[in-house]
Amino acid sequence: MRRCAAVAIDLPLAAVVVLGPLLALDRILQVFAVPDDRAGTLWLTAAVVWTLVFVLGYSPVCVSRWGGTLGKRTMGVEVVRASDGARLGYGPAVLRHIINLVVTTVPIFLVAHVSAINLSASRRGMHDKAVGSAVIHRR
Repeated sequence: MRRCAAVAIDLPLAAVVVLGPLLALDRILQVFAVPDDRAGTLWLTAAVVWTLVFVLGYSPVCVSRWGGTLGKRTMGVEVVRASDGARLGYGPAVLRHIINLVVTTVPIFLVAHVSAINLSASRRGMHDKAVGSAVIHRR
């Protein structure tokens, strides 16, 4: 349940951080009366770049630097290497996050993923097993 609560904290934060600047850009393009075809291209390019920056930045940086995102830290959970309990490096944290995004968007993978977390003794998801990480409870 802590992991679910952490996601419930991180998702609204992600929505605000990603959508806020894009909505501001939309307003700026309207104020400057940028033609629709050019405005659409600019906005789409900005949306792709900004979303990619967020995906490669927020979770991987937080996990590799502090052991978890704001949601995880708030809920008292931390992502560590399963082998020795040390922090993940940035590379494994990026891979973990990308695998998690893919797994959660494909329904059959999502069922297997949630089952692995909830039914296995180690409570490690597919993304954890792939990079050798574990989520532990901290007080």
